[in-house]
Amino acid sequence: MKGKQVVVYGDIVADHFIYGTPKRISREAPVLILRQDREDILLGGGGNAINNILSLGGVPKPVSVVGEDAAGAALLQSLSSRGVDCSGIVPVARYRTPTKVRILGGFPHAVRQQVVRYDIEDQFEAHDDEAERFASLLRDEMTRADAALISDYGYGIVTPQIASQLTAAAGKKPVTLDSRYDILRYPHVTAATPNEDEAATAAGIALVDERNGNGEELRQVGEKLRASLDSDALLITRGSRGMALFEKDRPEPLMLPVWGTDQVSDVTGAGDTVIATFTLALAAGGSYAEAAKLANYGGGIVVMKMGTATVSNDELKYAIERDEALND
Repeated sequence: MKGKQVVVYGDIVADHFIYGTPKRISREAPVLILRQDREDILLGGGGNAINNILSLGGVPKPVSVVGEDAAGAALLQSLSSRGVDCSGIVPVARYRTPTKVRILGGFPHAVRQQVVRYDIEDQFEAHDDEAERFASLLRDEMTRADAALISDYGYGIVTPQIASQLTAAAGKKPVTLDSRYDILRYPHVTAATPNEDEAATAAGIALVDERNGNGEELRQVGEKLRASLDSDALLITRGSRGMALFEKDRPEPLMLPVWGTDQVSDVTGAGDTVIATFTLALAAGGSYAEAAKLANYGGGIVVMKMGTATVSNDELKYAIERDEALND
């Protein structure tokens, strides 16, 4: 996967973590008072997918928007310091960079617990000249890239009109999709990676009791959604139950049990790791099954880390070496 270029078109989010040590209970309200120790602003949303591509040796080519604010500047600085070409990321004064602020409390050398989270949100509406600029950037980048990744968190950066130009320009190169709310608005992608809830909602089929059932409802969801998207593959992430891969030319879904442990530390950004690993594997010529297997390793590794985290090639290699199922 090293050196493979991946265009990342999507919403870049700031994951803002504020850490504090408990002082006492407030007299003003029954809430905890924390003494702030430190804060971190990390790449979230499509930015986390970019970060995971980097950590796996790929070359991300982002096309996105940030606000002309402190969060946007911090994200651009973070990407630039890692050697990412940020020429396709446009700072816009009328837009606020989406920011998820998590406040965590705990004593030094102990696991910090999230106390509360609040979100700073905005909706971007591209002017005609901006939309054409994004479409032009995507078409140009796809002439050199090996794959593309669409990360839609619902903040308006990704639109069906622009995304359709990306899929058209990609030709036979893989284009993957992670859309939080509107997956059906982006047909003709090569593959998509929804979680169970997103897939069931899009397919209009309720997953009532898949834990104890025979998987028939999940099969109906996967087959219907893959066909509706007209995609070659659909990878449904299932949390502690692993993943399910549906392929156009495979009559039975490939069920992947969760890798590692089902006792997770933090699920923040795990979906970004999954699609980044999956896309890079496809860009390197892997089959859908191989890409899904690697993505399953990546997701299982990253949920054992606190905060918005990434997975490395060494960690994937270690997982492969330890996976006894590969010998069967």
